[in-house]
Amino acid sequence: MNARKIIAGGFIGGIALLIVNFVISALVMLVAPYDVLTLGGMRPADDPLMFFFFAYPFVLSFAAAVVFDLVKDALQGPSSSKGMMFGAMLFLIYTVPGVFIAFTSMNYPTGFYLEDLLFGAIGFPLIGAIYAMIWEYL
Repeated sequence: MNARKIIAGGFIGGIALLIVNFVISALVMLVAPYDVLTLGGMRPADDPLMFFFFAYPFVLSFAAAVVFDLVKDALQGPSSSKGMMFGAMLFLIYTVPGVFIAFTSMNYPTGFYLEDLLFGAIGFPLIGAIYAMIWEYL
């Protein structure tokens, strides 16, 4: 395992996912608005633990960077296609089942599910491409 590349990928990927999350959230609010803080099971906005909500993209990115380091040699093709393939795998393994479970078990607004789908469909191939570049050039 290459700790330097994992740390770089985790930070850069986390920043990219945070930006993607904010942009997609803003776009979804234009189409299918909802208030996430009013959904059942959510902590109030003034709860100090809500600060950790913003750590989620970084936790996800660091975990994905470790997995990328482990599977990168099994992926076929040039570096760019390895990154996109990894992002597609993350989408299929993480996003699709998660949205399916949420959709079938929770009565949330449409925007909630749309936001999750778009986040995975855009964010995961993006961090896959970022990881591929980091592992190739760093």
